[in-house]
Amino acid sequence: MTDLLFHTLIGQTIIGYFLMFTIPALIPISFYKLVGLKGLRNALTFEPKDTIIHRLDPRLKVVYPAIMGTLSVFLSWNWVYALLLFCIVPWIMLKPSRTRLRFLLVMTVVPALGEVWSQGIVYNFDNQYLFRFPWTLSWTGVNGLSVQGLEYGLQQAGRFLITVLSSLLLVFTTEPSDIIWACMKLKLPVKLGFALSAGLRFMPLMFERLSILLQAMEVRGYDFSRPDRWWNFREWADYFKRVIVALPLITVPLLINSLRGTHIMAMVADARAFGAHPYRGSFKNHEHTWEDRAALGYYAFLIAGVCLLLSLGIGLRSNYG
Repeated sequence: MTDLLFHTLIGQTIIGYFLMFTIPALIPISFYKLVGLKGLRNALTFEPKDTIIHRLDPRLKVVYPAIMGTLSVFLSWNWVYALLLFCIVPWIMLKPSRTRLRFLLVMTVVPALGEVWSQGIVYNFDNQYLFRFPWTLSWTGVNGLSVQGLEYGLQQAGRFLITVLSSLLLVFTTEPSDIIWACMKLKLPVKLGFALSAGLRFMPLMFERLSILLQAMEVRGYDFSRPDRWWNFREWADYFKRVIVALPLITVPLLINSLRGTHIMAMVADARAFGAHPYRGSFKNHEHTWEDRAALGYYAFLIAGVCLLLSLGIGLRSNYG
């Protein structure tokens, strides 16, 4: 059976199509299965807790993704994963709930695996393949699953994980008003903080509206049920047809509701004279605590450690790393 799959044109074509199309399709499906719209709506919101990370100065949490992302760019890929371990330390201190932890794993691990796989398909310069596609897949412009591509995807996945983990830490532990205050204190454009807070506020609302819209369509008789078994190809074809037909019925109301919400938010901002003065006095000022000094020491330790590695020529990034 193995020889029939790997040493015949039909078997190689089946495996090639599976590697090319089926595995990438499993990534959004697994994301939807593990998180879903309701879980995504609840996870992308501020979670009030009394932890050290929550009590930190918002300015430290705003610059944290920029610091970690910059440090990861200069390091080689193996040292990037060492930096990733330090990026996990704040999450251990945060102790997120089981729902947030599952969302965190799906938001980081699933896209990282997808990036590794996609680079294995499209990235290759030394013609070393784990599996070479037959001529029946030549129309895709891809030769096969390469060893060098998987290595390159693994390198880039480390930097992706660091950026996402540090950014989600800001989302989960910082109120939107604190983000605006931090941007104001850091001499950044206040509109930047307003845009970040508005995005964090309206993204969960968008998924909530999408969930309500799907439920309303089902109440009115539209069928979104999937086939029970994967080998019912005729039922799957009918299912995809129903989904494609329903796309305009979903996207148009969702777009109109988003535009209405944006218009109302703009009127509220004008009514509160947003942008009329360079400084706003209605925000709660943050007093420096020992947690802030410890966080500053943590930042200094990471920056000094990376600079030391680079000066010694240990963690220098190669041409492909």
